Amino acid sequence: MKDNDYLALDGYSMNVFLTVLEQGSIASAADKLGITKTVIGNCLTKLRSVFHDPLFVRTGGQEIVATARAENLGERMRVVLSEMQQLTSEPVFTPQKAVLNFTVGTNDFQRDLVLPELYRQVASEVKAFSLRTIISESPALEWLRTGKADLLLSPIAPEGVDILHKRLFIDQPRCFFDGNAREAPRTLADFRQARYIGLNVVEGQRAAVMAAPISRELEQQVAVRVPNFSEMASFMRGSDLLAIAPGMLRMGALAEFSAISPLFNLPSITMFMLWHKRHEGDAAHQWVRAQLESAVTNVMQRGKLSKFNLVGV
Repeated sequence: MKDNDYLALDGYSMNVFLTVLEQGSIASAADKLGITKTVIGNCLTKLRSVFHDPLFVRTGGQEIVATARAENLGERMRVVLSEMQQLTSEPVFTPQKAVLNFTVGTNDFQRDLVLPELYRQVASEVKAFSLRTIISESPALEWLRTGKADLLLSPIAPEGVDILHKRLFIDQPRCFFDGNAREAPRTLADFRQARYIGLNVVEGQRAAVMAAPISRELEQQVAVRVPNFSEMASFMRGSDLLAIAPGMLRMGALAEFSAISPLFNLPSITMFMLWHKRHEGDAAHQWVRAQLESAVTNVMQRGKLSKFNLVGV
């Protein structure tokens, strides 16, 4: 038998062989399978060529009997067909038995606000859960394409047919300040004359929330730049600095500070969940994505905020 003869095997022919073996008759097997005796003959001819054995011999008339090789092959083929059936069946995801390792690319704001809730939810449901974060104000789509990250949380909707996304929430910018160190800005002049703390200007990343005409003026008033939202607090505390930042920071890094709505229009901030197309149908990934949506909802409820309308007071 040649080493590559096994590649000629196929599930259909093996199923025909097993039916003939069980029925003890080609005619009976044809009736059971709803095919012609010619089709059965062709399948057996293929298998005889592979195994170099007649498999069945006539005992007189139309009666046949399996060879010793055929009897031995029968049990092994049943195992192979069973494994082939399992291979093609839809995988069943059982959280209680799952060991999950997920990496999420996100900014520090979403890491602190949403991911702790996600971890608690998932860890309580699965056998083992490992969560790793990669921090960036604008997580790179290449992280999904290369497998560096399984999910991204990003304010930027993706470009490219291989990256899928779903909106998690919409936030509104707020003006944060230390109410113990200064009064709230009450006029446009107050905003224009104030000094600000903002994010670092990094090539390829969005440096600030401000994107209205007045923001170009306020951008010139940025006195301190930090790499992420979490570091704004230490500079704002005890100073007269203002920060135009996502309103949901009231629930996280900037919870200790006062916050008001700016006197000028600013674009809403939309946060998306992004994943690669290759994970679209994966049962474990689908489950974790659903858990992330649930985590966002739970965070909003605790903060008495609406999932799709986060305009605060």
